[in-house]
Amino acid sequence: MQSRLAHRRELLRYAGITGVTLLLPSTVACVRGGSSTPPADPEPGDPLAPSADPEPDGLPLVRPADWDPISFNRERGRAGAIPPEYMAKIDGPDGVAQHLGKHLPFLPEGPLAPSGTLALMWGDPALGYARHPNAAATADDPIGHWYDWIRIRRAFDGPAEERESHFSAWPRGGEEDDGHYAAQRGTDPADDDGRNTVYLAVLPSDVQPGEWVRIHAHCLTHGEYVDFLRVPA
Repeated sequence: MQSRLAHRRELLRYAGITGVTLLLPSTVACVRGGSSTPPADPEPGDPLAPSADPEPDGLPLVRPADWDPISFNRERGRAGAIPPEYMAKIDGPDGVAQHLGKHLPFLPEGPLAPSGTLALMWGDPALGYARHPNAAATADDPIGHWYDWIRIRRAFDGPAEERESHFSAWPRGGEEDDGHYAAQRGTDPADDDGRNTVYLAVLPSDVQPGEWVRIHAHCLTHGEYVDFLRVPA
């Protein structure tokens, strides 16, 4: 309870200092798999660490030397991680820029993440990808279009904590969500059809600045996507 209140106070303090609008439900931490802090990595944060045996779901523990998020997510999507009707779009003309790339995470510019969180957006325009829109559920679209969970794990070949942040609704979360939203520009995450939305996901306690983490996230309408990012130093 104390850690939950401390995390909420940190978010509110951050919002007051920077002027960034945060949409704050109560904070609940979720830990998947993992254990206490793992042994020290001989070369922490090495992006080209030796390949480790993948987890049972086929996800690599560390960023392989030949990591290609496009090929990995396309292959995994064909195996069922992405709905078949959307895979048809990914495999179609301009499918990487308009569809697959749109679902890969990137770090937005600016100090948007309070302590203990990682700021994420989807579809890096610097790589030529369309930016990911977000949409609330409606009578015409009862599912909606946003990321409802994000799992972050230190890219480490061994036991590590994995945090799962939940986003039960957009542009405001539910009372039990531990994920939050912020606006990349202005004060409203819903600006520009939701392309202005920044997701604030909880970082595992064993992740240090400058280290690589694995991002495994689920888009409500378009399936699961995986990539590796380096936490800002």
